[in-house]
Amino acid sequence: MKPWHKTMAAVLCSGAVLMASGVGAEPVQASGTQSQAFAPVVLLQPEQNIPFTIQFVDGFVAKVTNTKTKATSTVDISENKATYVKQGIYHANGKLQKATDGYTQKLAELVPFRDAQGNLRYMGKQTLYGLNTEDRLAVATSVWNIVDKKPQLLQVTVQKADWDNVQSPDVRINSGFNMGSDSTFVLDTKYADVTGDNIKDHIFLIGDKMGVSMNQTAHNLRLVVREGKNNQQMFIPVGKRDSGILPKLTITDGNADQVKDILVTMPTATGHVYSQLTWKENRLQPVVEQEKLNDRQAYQPIIGVYGEAVGMNKAKKQ
Repeated sequence: MKPWHKTMAAVLCSGAVLMASGVGAEPVQASGTQSQAFAPVVLLQPEQNIPFTIQFVDGFVAKVTNTKTKATSTVDISENKATYVKQGIYHANGKLQKATDGYTQKLAELVPFRDAQGNLRYMGKQTLYGLNTEDRLAVATSVWNIVDKKPQLLQVTVQKADWDNVQSPDVRINSGFNMGSDSTFVLDTKYADVTGDNIKDHIFLIGDKMGVSMNQTAHNLRLVVREGKNNQQMFIPVGKRDSGILPKLTITDGNADQVKDILVTMPTATGHVYSQLTWKENRLQPVVEQEKLNDRQAYQPIIGVYGEAVGMNKAKKQ
Protein backbone atom coordinates (compact mmCIF):
# COMPACT_ATOMS: atom_id res chain seq x y z
CA MET A 1 0.00 0.00 0.00
CA LYS A 2 1.27 3.46 -0.87
CA PRO A 3 2.35 5.71 2.03
CA TRP A 4 -0.32 8.34 1.37
CA HIS A 5 -3.02 5.69 1.68
CA LYS A 6 -1.82 4.94 5.17
CA THR A 7 -2.09 8.56 6.24
CA MET A 8 -5.56 8.37 7.74
CA ALA A 9 -6.98 10.02 10.84
CA ALA A 10 -10.21 9.47 12.71
CA VAL A 11 -11.30 12.80 14.15
CA LEU A 12 -13.86 12.72 16.93
CA CYS A 13 -15.95 15.85 16.51
CA SER A 14 -18.80 16.41 18.94
CA GLY A 15 -20.25 12.94 18.53
CA ALA A 16 -19.40 12.45 14.85
CA VAL A 17 -16.41 10.45 13.69
CA LEU A 18 -15.08 12.08 10.53
CA MET A 19 -12.73 9.83 8.56
CA ALA A 20 -10.16 12.07 6.89
CA SER A 21 -7.32 11.28 4.51
CA GLY A 22 -3.91 12.82 4.88
CA VAL A 23 -3.78 13.65 1.17
CA GLY A 24 -6.66 14.91 -0.97
CA ALA A 25 -7.67 17.29 -3.69
CA GLU A 26 -8.80 20.80 -2.93
CA PRO A 27 -12.47 20.85 -1.93
CA VAL A 28 -15.08 22.06 -4.37
CA GLN A 29 -16.87 24.94 -2.71
CA ALA A 30 -20.55 25.61 -3.32
CA SER A 31 -21.84 29.15 -3.05
CA GLY A 32 -23.34 29.97 0.30
CA THR A 33 -22.16 26.72 1.86
CA GLN A 34 -19.83 26.14 4.75
CA SER A 35 -17.75 23.26 3.46
CA GLN A 36 -14.88 21.40 5.05
CA ALA A 37 -11.58 20.35 3.54
CA PHE A 38 -12.72 16.74 3.38
CA ALA A 39 -16.17 15.28 2.77
CA PRO A 40 -16.03 11.70 3.99
CA VAL A 41 -18.83 9.45 5.11
CA VAL A 42 -19.77 10.67 8.60
CA LEU A 43 -20.26 8.01 11.25
CA LEU A 44 -22.81 9.07 13.86
CA GLN A 45 -22.81 8.22 17.52
CA PRO A 46 -25.85 6.32 18.91
CA GLU A 47 -27.27 9.42 20.59
CA GLN A 48 -27.53 11.10 17.18
CA ASN A 49 -29.85 8.41 15.86
CA ILE A 50 -33.33 9.64 14.83
CA PRO A 51 -35.80 7.36 16.63
CA PHE A 52 -39.30 6.67 15.34
CA THR A 53 -42.31 4.80 16.65
CA ILE A 54 -44.50 2.96 14.15
CA GLN A 55 -48.06 2.00 15.04
CA PHE A 56 -50.57 0.19 12.85
CA VAL A 57 -53.95 1.98 12.86
CA ASP A 58 -57.33 1.46 11.20
CA GLY A 59 -57.51 1.52 7.42
CA PHE A 60 -54.29 -0.38 6.65
CA VAL A 61 -52.24 2.64 7.67
CA ALA A 62 -49.10 2.99 9.77
CA LYS A 63 -48.66 6.07 11.95
CA VAL A 64 -45.00 7.15 12.11
CA THR A 65 -43.84 9.49 14.88
CA ASN A 66 -40.43 11.11 15.18
CA THR A 67 -39.91 10.80 18.91
CA LYS A 68 -37.46 13.73 18.96
CA THR A 69 -39.60 16.29 17.16
CA LYS A 70 -43.01 14.64 17.74
CA ALA A 71 -43.76 15.12 14.04
CA THR A 72 -46.13 12.47 12.69
CA SER A 73 -46.92 11.12 9.26
CA THR A 74 -48.96 8.24 7.87
CA VAL A 75 -47.99 5.50 5.44
CA ASP A 76 -50.36 3.43 3.33
CA ILE A 77 -49.57 -0.25 4.00
CA SER A 78 -52.52 -1.74 2.13
CA GLU A 79 -50.32 -3.47 -0.47
CA ASN A 80 -49.50 -6.07 2.20
CA LYS A 81 -53.02 -6.29 3.64
CA ALA A 82 -53.42 -9.97 2.72
CA THR A 83 -50.60 -10.86 5.09
CA TYR A 84 -51.92 -8.63 7.86
CA VAL A 85 -55.40 -10.12 7.60
CA LYS A 86 -54.00 -13.67 7.56
CA GLN A 87 -51.99 -12.97 10.73
CA GLY A 88 -55.01 -11.51 12.53
CA ILE A 89 -53.69 -7.95 12.70
CA TYR A 90 -56.51 -6.50 10.61
CA HIS A 91 -60.02 -7.47 9.67
CA ALA A 92 -60.64 -7.61 5.94
CA ASN A 93 -62.47 -4.27 6.15
CA GLY A 94 -59.32 -2.57 7.47
CA LYS A 95 -60.34 -2.47 11.14
CA LEU A 96 -57.34 -3.02 13.40
CA GLN A 97 -57.75 -6.29 15.27
CA LYS A 98 -54.48 -6.52 17.17
CA ALA A 99 -52.24 -3.65 18.27
CA THR A 100 -49.00 -3.89 16.29
CA ASP A 101 -45.83 -1.82 16.29
CA GLY A 102 -43.15 -1.64 13.64
CA TYR A 103 -39.52 -0.71 14.06
CA THR A 104 -36.87 1.43 12.41
CA GLN A 105 -33.34 0.89 11.19
CA LYS A 106 -30.90 2.93 13.24
CA LEU A 107 -29.15 5.88 11.62
CA ALA A 108 -25.43 5.21 11.70
CA GLU A 109 -23.84 7.10 8.81
CA LEU A 110 -24.28 10.12 6.57
CA VAL A 111 -23.20 10.19 2.92
CA PRO A 112 -22.16 13.50 1.31
CA PHE A 113 -23.98 14.81 -1.74
CA ARG A 114 -24.63 18.11 -3.49
CA ASP A 115 -28.22 19.22 -3.59
CA ALA A 116 -29.98 20.80 -6.57
CA GLN A 117 -28.56 24.22 -5.57
CA GLY A 118 -25.00 22.88 -5.42
CA ASN A 119 -24.71 22.94 -1.62
CA LEU A 120 -22.66 20.25 0.05
CA ARG A 121 -24.99 18.27 2.31
CA TYR A 122 -25.08 14.89 3.99
CA MET A 123 -27.84 12.32 3.70
CA GLY A 124 -28.99 9.62 6.09
CA LYS A 125 -31.40 6.81 5.24
CA GLN A 126 -33.46 4.71 7.67
CA THR A 127 -35.78 1.95 6.54
CA LEU A 128 -39.08 1.65 8.41
CA TYR A 129 -40.31 -1.91 8.90
CA GLY A 130 -43.59 -3.52 9.86
CA LEU A 131 -43.50 -7.16 10.99
CA ASN A 132 -39.98 -8.07 9.84
CA THR A 133 -37.16 -7.04 7.52
CA GLU A 134 -39.18 -8.23 4.51
CA ASP A 135 -42.09 -5.97 5.45
CA ARG A 136 -40.63 -2.60 4.44
CA LEU A 137 -43.06 0.27 4.90
CA ALA A 138 -41.19 3.46 4.05
CA VAL A 139 -37.87 5.29 4.31
CA ALA A 140 -36.94 8.22 6.54
CA THR A 141 -34.51 10.51 4.72
CA SER A 142 -32.58 13.04 6.79
CA VAL A 143 -30.47 15.88 5.37
CA TRP A 144 -27.63 17.30 7.43
CA ASN A 145 -24.98 19.99 7.27
CA ILE A 146 -21.52 19.80 8.80
CA VAL A 147 -20.55 23.10 10.42
CA ASP A 148 -17.31 23.39 12.38
CA LYS A 149 -17.08 19.60 12.12
CA LYS A 150 -20.41 19.21 13.92
CA PRO A 151 -23.45 17.54 12.26
CA GLN A 152 -26.57 19.70 12.17
CA LEU A 153 -29.93 18.24 11.15
CA LEU A 154 -31.71 20.28 8.46
CA GLN A 155 -34.77 18.20 7.62
CA VAL A 156 -36.40 14.77 7.85
CA THR A 157 -38.97 13.32 5.47
CA VAL A 158 -40.85 10.02 5.72
CA GLN A 159 -42.32 8.60 2.54
CA LYS A 160 -42.95 5.46 0.56
CA ALA A 161 -39.67 4.46 -0.97
CA ASP A 162 -38.59 3.78 -4.50
CA TRP A 163 -37.19 0.42 -3.54
CA ASP A 164 -35.13 0.18 -6.73
CA ASN A 165 -33.07 3.10 -5.47
CA VAL A 166 -32.01 1.77 -2.10
CA GLN A 167 -28.35 1.12 -1.44
CA SER A 168 -26.80 -2.30 -1.77
CA PRO A 169 -26.83 -4.17 1.56
CA ASP A 170 -23.55 -5.90 0.65
CA VAL A 171 -21.10 -3.08 -0.11
CA ARG A 172 -20.65 0.21 1.72
CA ILE A 173 -20.18 3.53 -0.02
CA ASN A 174 -16.57 4.78 0.07
CA SER A 175 -15.16 1.35 0.78
CA GLY A 176 -12.19 0.21 -1.27
CA PHE A 177 -12.82 -1.98 -4.30
CA ASN A 178 -10.23 -4.53 -5.35
CA MET A 179 -9.20 -3.63 -8.89
CA GLY A 180 -5.45 -4.01 -8.45
CA SER A 181 -5.17 -0.39 -7.28
CA ASP A 182 -5.24 1.18 -3.83
CA SER A 183 -7.09 4.19 -5.24
CA THR A 184 -10.32 2.50 -6.41
CA PHE A 185 -13.38 3.20 -4.24
CA VAL A 186 -17.10 2.49 -4.29
CA LEU A 187 -18.78 5.85 -4.91
CA ASP A 188 -22.45 4.82 -4.94
CA THR A 189 -24.52 1.63 -4.89
CA LYS A 190 -28.00 0.41 -5.74
CA TYR A 191 -29.91 -2.84 -5.22
CA ALA A 192 -32.39 -3.53 -8.02
CA ASP A 193 -33.19 -5.95 -10.82
CA VAL A 194 -31.42 -4.48 -13.84
CA THR A 195 -30.94 -7.75 -15.74
CA GLY A 196 -34.66 -8.44 -16.16
CA ASP A 197 -34.74 -11.85 -14.46
CA ASN A 198 -36.84 -10.72 -11.46
CA ILE A 199 -33.90 -11.20 -9.09
CA LYS A 200 -32.31 -8.13 -7.54
CA ASP A 201 -28.76 -7.29 -8.54
CA HIS A 202 -26.07 -5.25 -6.81
CA ILE A 203 -24.98 -2.21 -8.81
CA PHE A 204 -21.81 -0.33 -7.87
CA LEU A 205 -20.29 2.85 -9.26
CA ILE A 206 -16.54 2.69 -8.75
CA GLY A 207 -13.77 5.16 -9.54
CA ASP A 208 -10.25 6.23 -8.70
CA LYS A 209 -9.55 9.01 -6.21
CA MET A 210 -6.80 10.02 -3.81
CA GLY A 211 -8.02 8.74 -0.46
CA VAL A 212 -11.29 8.64 1.48
CA SER A 213 -12.35 12.25 0.92
CA MET A 214 -15.38 12.09 -1.37
CA ASN A 215 -15.67 15.71 -2.58
CA GLN A 216 -12.81 15.44 -5.03
CA THR A 217 -12.82 14.40 -8.66
CA ALA A 218 -13.04 10.65 -9.16
CA HIS A 219 -11.68 9.36 -12.46
CA ASN A 220 -12.06 6.22 -14.54
CA LEU A 221 -15.67 5.73 -13.46
CA ARG A 222 -17.04 2.23 -14.08
CA LEU A 223 -20.24 0.37 -13.40
CA VAL A 224 -20.19 -3.01 -11.74
CA VAL A 225 -23.25 -5.26 -11.91
CA ARG A 226 -23.13 -8.22 -9.57
CA GLU A 227 -25.92 -10.46 -10.79
CA GLY A 228 -28.26 -11.67 -8.07
CA LYS A 229 -28.91 -14.94 -9.88
CA ASN A 230 -25.36 -16.27 -10.09
CA ASN A 231 -23.20 -13.68 -8.28
CA GLN A 232 -21.17 -13.04 -11.43
CA GLN A 233 -19.79 -9.53 -11.91
CA MET A 234 -19.68 -7.44 -15.07
CA PHE A 235 -17.62 -4.25 -15.43
CA ILE A 236 -18.16 -1.50 -17.99
CA PRO A 237 -16.89 2.11 -18.32
CA VAL A 238 -19.59 4.75 -18.03
CA GLY A 239 -18.40 6.29 -21.32
CA LYS A 240 -15.61 8.43 -22.76
CA ARG A 241 -16.42 11.14 -20.22
CA ASP A 242 -15.81 9.29 -17.00
CA SER A 243 -14.95 11.75 -14.22
CA GLY A 244 -17.06 13.50 -11.62
CA ILE A 245 -17.31 14.96 -8.13
CA LEU A 246 -19.71 13.03 -5.87
CA PRO A 247 -21.18 11.05 -8.82
CA LYS A 248 -24.50 9.27 -8.23
CA LEU A 249 -26.56 6.38 -9.56
CA THR A 250 -30.30 6.32 -10.26
CA ILE A 251 -32.35 3.30 -11.36
CA THR A 252 -34.99 4.22 -13.92
CA ASP A 253 -36.58 2.93 -17.14
CA GLY A 254 -35.77 5.51 -19.74
CA ASN A 255 -36.75 3.47 -22.80
CA ALA A 256 -39.92 1.91 -21.29
CA ASP A 257 -38.90 -1.65 -22.15
CA GLN A 258 -39.65 -3.03 -18.66
CA VAL A 259 -35.91 -3.52 -18.02
CA LYS A 260 -34.59 -0.98 -15.56
CA ASP A 261 -31.77 1.30 -16.68
CA ILE A 262 -28.79 2.70 -14.78
CA LEU A 263 -28.47 6.47 -14.97
CA VAL A 264 -25.16 8.01 -13.85
CA THR A 265 -24.83 11.67 -12.82
CA MET A 266 -21.28 13.03 -12.94
CA PRO A 267 -20.97 16.60 -11.60
CA THR A 268 -17.91 18.44 -12.91
CA ALA A 269 -16.49 21.93 -12.57
CA THR A 270 -18.17 22.92 -15.83
CA GLY A 271 -21.52 21.18 -15.42
CA HIS A 272 -23.13 17.76 -15.15
CA VAL A 273 -22.36 14.83 -17.44
CA TYR A 274 -24.71 11.84 -17.77
CA SER A 275 -24.58 8.24 -18.91
CA GLN A 276 -27.49 5.82 -19.18
CA LEU A 277 -27.02 2.09 -19.68
CA THR A 278 -29.33 -0.90 -19.87
CA TRP A 279 -29.00 -4.69 -19.89
CA LYS A 280 -29.29 -6.03 -23.43
CA GLU A 281 -27.95 -9.19 -25.04
CA ASN A 282 -26.54 -10.27 -21.68
CA ARG A 283 -24.44 -7.15 -21.17
CA LEU A 284 -24.73 -3.46 -20.38
CA GLN A 285 -25.20 -1.16 -23.37
CA PRO A 286 -25.94 2.57 -23.67
CA VAL A 287 -29.62 3.47 -23.92
CA VAL A 288 -28.41 6.54 -25.81
CA GLU A 289 -24.81 7.16 -26.78
CA GLN A 290 -23.17 9.42 -24.20
CA GLU A 291 -22.35 12.22 -26.63
CA LYS A 292 -25.97 12.48 -27.77
CA LEU A 293 -27.34 12.12 -24.23
CA ASN A 294 -25.29 15.16 -23.20
CA ASP A 295 -26.45 17.29 -26.13
CA ARG A 296 -28.92 19.62 -24.36
CA GLN A 297 -30.67 20.28 -27.64
CA ALA A 298 -31.49 16.57 -27.76
CA TYR A 299 -31.95 15.56 -24.09
CA GLN A 300 -32.73 17.35 -20.84
CA PRO A 301 -32.14 15.83 -17.38
CA ILE A 302 -34.92 15.63 -14.81
CA ILE A 303 -33.23 16.72 -11.58
CA GLY A 304 -34.40 15.26 -8.28
CA VAL A 305 -34.49 17.04 -4.93
CA TYR A 306 -31.07 15.65 -4.02
CA GLY A 307 -29.27 16.99 -7.08
CA GLU A 308 -28.89 13.89 -9.22
CA ALA A 309 -30.79 13.16 -12.43
CA VAL A 310 -33.79 10.87 -11.95
CA GLY A 311 -34.54 10.63 -15.66
CA MET A 312 -33.73 12.02 -19.10
CA ASN A 313 -36.31 13.56 -21.43
CA LYS A 314 -36.02 14.21 -25.12
CA ALA A 315 -35.83 17.95 -25.62
CA LYS A 316 -38.83 19.56 -27.23
CA LYS A 317 -38.19 20.75 -30.74
CA GLN A 318 -38.37 24.51 -31.14
